[in-house]
Amino acid sequence: MKKSILLLPALFLFILVPYPARADVSVSLRLDREKATVADFINLVVRVSGTRDGESRPVLNGVENFDVTLQGTSSRIEVINGKITSGIDFNFFIHPEKTGTFEIGPAEVTINGKTFKSNTATLTIIERPRSSGADRGSIFLTAGLSSNEVFAEEQTIYTLKLYRRVRVSDISLDLPEMPNLTLKQLGKPAEYQSVYNGQTYQVLEVNYALIPLKEGVYWISSSKMDMTVFQSGRRSPRSMFDDSFFSFSSGRPMTLAGDSLQLNVLPLPDEGRPEKFSGLVGSFRINSKLEPRTIKAGESATLTVSLSGRGNINRMPDLNAPEIDNTKVYADEPVLTVGQDTKGLAGSKTMKWALVPEKEGRYEIPCRSVSFFNTKTRKYRTIKTTPLSLSVLPGKKEQVQVLAGPATGQKLEGPAQKAVKELGHDILPVHSSVKDLWAGPNARVGAWVLWSVFLMPPLIYILMVLGLKAGKRSDGSVAASKARKAAKRFSKQCSRPGLGSGDLTLFTRDYLNDRFGLSLGSLTPDEAADILKSRGVSPDTSGKLRAMLQKLEDAVYTGKGQETCAIGQDISRLVSQIEKEIR
Repeated sequence: MKKSILLLPALFLFILVPYPARADVSVSLRLDREKATVADFINLVVRVSGTRDGESRPVLNGVENFDVTLQGTSSRIEVINGKITSGIDFNFFIHPEKTGTFEIGPAEVTINGKTFKSNTATLTIIERPRSSGADRGSIFLTAGLSSNEVFAEEQTIYTLKLYRRVRVSDISLDLPEMPNLTLKQLGKPAEYQSVYNGQTYQVLEVNYALIPLKEGVYWISSSKMDMTVFQSGRRSPRSMFDDSFFSFSSGRPMTLAGDSLQLNVLPLPDEGRPEKFSGLVGSFRINSKLEPRTIKAGESATLTVSLSGRGNINRMPDLNAPEIDNTKVYADEPVLTVGQDTKGLAGSKTMKWALVPEKEGRYEIPCRSVSFFNTKTRKYRTIKTTPLSLSVLPGKKEQVQVLAGPATGQKLEGPAQKAVKELGHDILPVHSSVKDLWAGPNARVGAWVLWSVFLMPPLIYILMVLGLKAGKRSDGSVAASKARKAAKRFSKQCSRPGLGSGDLTLFTRDYLNDRFGLSLGSLTPDEAADILKSRGVSPDTSGKLRAMLQKLEDAVYTGKGQETCAIGQDISRLVSQIEKEIR
C-alpha cells in the first residue's frame, strides 16, 4: 500500500538537507502516445527516482528529427512502506520534423559523477491530416480509419479528434449504429496540442477498434459530439481579457458532426483455407510447457498451452485434450484474458491439462496446433507447439528380500524367513510297541483319549458348517439392510453444506458399494456406468451419472477437489431415479 505523509519537520529536513544519491537510483522515459502526426506536439517525461539532485538536465538520444523544448521540472517526496523516496520529473515537448518510425531514448542523467540511462520508446509519425485550406473555426470534429480496406473480422482503428481553441465542458459522444460492425473503445481519451491549417489547437482524441463481421461495402455515418462551448468576452480589443482563459460569457450548447466514411470489407479467401479453420483472424503465437518433466507412476504433471496475439481474440478456440496411451487426462477450464492498446485489441487464452500416467516409461506429448488468417501476409497459417516428453519412473514397490538356497548358495527372491519357535510338546508320548498302549494304570485314560482323537474332527467339521451357514444368513441380512438404506444415506450426506468434489466422489462410491454389495476401493466414471447398466439402469441415466462423476474427477485432479461443489442436489436426484430403474 502506498502512503503519502506530509509532516512539516520532514519537509524542512528535505529542504535544508539535499537527498543523497543512492544505489537504487533509476531513470525512466515515457511518451504520452505511440503515434502522432507531423503537426502534433508530443509530451515526453523523464522521471528520475531515488534522488532530487541532478547536475544537469537529461540528455535525450534519438531526437535528432524533433524540436525539443523543456517545459519545466517537478520534484516529489514520498514515504512508501516506511521508506522515504524522492525524485524529479523533467517535462519536454517534442515536435517532429518528418514522418517515420523513431526509437526515442535512452535519456541519460548524471548524478554525483555517475551516469544513469533510461528505457527507450517507439514513436510513429505520419502525415498531417488533410485540410481544405479554409479556416474551420475555433472548434470542429474529424473522423478517420487506420485502413479503409480490411478482411472480414480484421480490426481497423476508428479515430475521432476534437480540435478546439475555446473552452468546453459537458462533452458527450453519440456513435453511429452500424449493423455487422462492432466498436470497442481503446483506452482513455488523449489530450495534446497540434497545428491545423496554421492554427494551434488543443486536441481531444478517442480511438475505437472497429471489427466488421461480414464482407461488403459499409458507409459509416457521422458521429456526433454534444458539449457546452464558452466564448471569451471581448471588452477591449487590446485587453488581456481577450484570452480564452478569461471567459465571462455563459456557455452555449453545440453539436458537432464528424466525417462520414466508407469501409470496404473483403471476404476471407478459399485458397489454402485449413479444414478445421475456426475463423481466427490477425497475428497469433502459441507456447506450451510441461511441469514437472519427470514424475513417478500414479503422479500427475501439468501441460499448459497458451495462445496469444492480436485480432478477433474472441475466436481463439478451445484446444482438444491430448490423447496419450496409458494416461488419464483431466482438463481445466480455459482462461481468456482480453487487453487493448493504441494498436487495437489483444489477448491470450490459457488451457491446462493434468496428465496422470498409469505405468512407467517415456511419453511423447502430441503437439497442439491452431490455424488463423494472417492479415499482414494475406495467407492462412498453422502454428504448433514444440514437442514435449514426460519421463515416468516406477512407483513404490513391495520390498523383496534375497535369500540363499539351502545347498547351492544360489540367491532366491521371497519373503523373509522367520525363526522356528517352539510352541509345545506332543500330547502323547512316543511308544515303540503296541503293547505299551494297554499297559499300566492309565490304560482307560488312554482309550478315552484315543476315541476323542477319532471323534473330534467330524464334530468340529459339523460345527463349522453350521456356523458358516448361520454367518451367511446374518451377513445377507446386514447386506440387505445396507442396500435398502443406501439411497437414503446418500441423500442425507449430499444435503450437508460446503461439500467438495472429492466428498461427492467418495459418497457415490460408498453408495454403489452398499447398494450392490461391492467392496470397491476406487471407482472410475466408466466403471460406475457399467455397474448400473448391469443392474438394469437405462443407458441415459447411467450416462448422466458418468458425466457427473467425470466432472467431479476433473475438479479433483485440477486441484479444486476441496472447493464447494454445487451439484450435490443434482446427483442426489439422479440417485433417486437410479433406484426406480434398478431391477
